[in-house]
Amino acid sequence: MTDQMAGFNSRIKRIKDPKNTYYVDGETGTFIPKRVNKQQIKQAVKKRNEKATFGGLMMCILLGAAMLMAARYVRFTYLGIEEGGPAADTLMMIDFGMAAMAMFILGGMIGQKTLKHMTAQVMGIGAMMVLMHNLVWLAPAEFAQVYGQDYVNQVQATTAPTSIYLRGETILIPLA
Repeated sequence: MTDQMAGFNSRIKRIKDPKNTYYVDGETGTFIPKRVNKQQIKQAVKKRNEKATFGGLMMCILLGAAMLMAARYVRFTYLGIEEGGPAADTLMMIDFGMAAMAMFILGGMIGQKTLKHMTAQVMGIGAMMVLMHNLVWLAPAEFAQVYGQDYVNQVQATTAPTSIYLRGETILIPLA
């Protein structure tokens, strides 16, 4: 009985020790603080509600555009699905879906996961979706090195330079 009482008293002593500031969760191994003051709570809330900066939003737009380029590369090179034709709406959704999944995963890993960041990511994907063919017209040799000459020929056959390509239709942008 005295062994049990001694074990109990030593446990109480460990719990009351001022150097003991956290518990360790047995299942997950995470540290759970014993005492949290108001300042620590406010700091955690402030960190969670960080504002989206201009640079962060621009980075999200550029990453969204890059993810759409990667999605089109995967679709054309590995899946063998060509641009245009009667399935233009379906191809647009495939490109958007692949780019959005990749971007949201990447954005979560780099800490760009607020609503403003995700909106900027979608804006980058959308802008590149309708304007990427203009980059192909500007630098066909560079795109041929990455995507292949077949892709460049196909894009140049179905689109016109300085235009918007939406749902299989080319809309010319009048530059005065």
